[in-house]
Amino acid sequence: MTSIDTPALPRDASTLPSRPAISPTLVALRQFCRSPSGVAGAAVLLILVLTTVFGPHFYGIDPLDLVDAPFTPPGEDAWLGTDYLGRDILAGLIHGGRATLTVGGVAAIITIAIGVTIGSLSGFFGGVIDTALVKITEFFQILPPLLFAMVLVTLFGQTLTTVTIAIGVVSWPTAARLTRAEFLRLRNLDFVKASRAAGAGNGHLILRVVLPNALPPIIVSATMAIGVAILFEGGLSFLGLGDPNTMSWGLMIGQNRNYVLDGWWTVIFPGAAIFVAVLAISLIGDGINDAINPRLRKRG
Repeated sequence: MTSIDTPALPRDASTLPSRPAISPTLVALRQFCRSPSGVAGAAVLLILVLTTVFGPHFYGIDPLDLVDAPFTPPGEDAWLGTDYLGRDILAGLIHGGRATLTVGGVAAIITIAIGVTIGSLSGFFGGVIDTALVKITEFFQILPPLLFAMVLVTLFGQTLTTVTIAIGVVSWPTAARLTRAEFLRLRNLDFVKASRAAGAGNGHLILRVVLPNALPPIIVSATMAIGVAILFEGGLSFLGLGDPNTMSWGLMIGQNRNYVLDGWWTVIFPGAAIFVAVLAISLIGDGINDAINPRLRKRG
């Protein structure tokens, strides 16, 4: 007799092995790693940060010391030459990068903190609160940012702290308008209404329900804010409003701008450092956007 194979019966779904849930952060990280531009930007920025942190231990020249004759060209005595006072350009780049990147990061935090606070309150509550906060945002937005920052630095002193706060204070309106738009889009969706019906208060809804879903464009905006802050610091230093006691890439450009024809390296090298840093941050922003934006996410 020939045996008849009975078809396999479907197993109960409860007996099937469940797949472990994948963290959205891990998914976004994987997508970011698939972005060549994002990975390249992160690698370049990491090299810059490591150089500014550990470089002084290997290249122990003080950036404010006079090590050679003014305008010594790049060579064995000074790898990247000296400036108009005879200070080592390479030492200035290594030590100045720490101040420049710190200004960019802290100013971006201030920008996003102010912008997200005002934008979230405006977009969530609407009505009179929205109208008042939008007017305040528009007032700051029509002010020339560079001129406003110059006034603040002139009034409160040319210190690195003042420069950082001034950059953050004048740069927040864009983040506020972006956050407001996201809150206006999300506040009336079903999951927000369900949380409100379950008894969630306004604070919980803003911080735990709406804001996490509004974060993707805000995160991308934060990366862009870092690059803008670095350029802002360079612009203020170029105009002579940087901290003269703290070496930074912008200060190097500002102090040597009148001598560019006598020593091109005094301006070109710090300018190139700013360009590379801002480009790396921009590439990271593009990679983050590809990773967390479902419409632009690259699938491999």
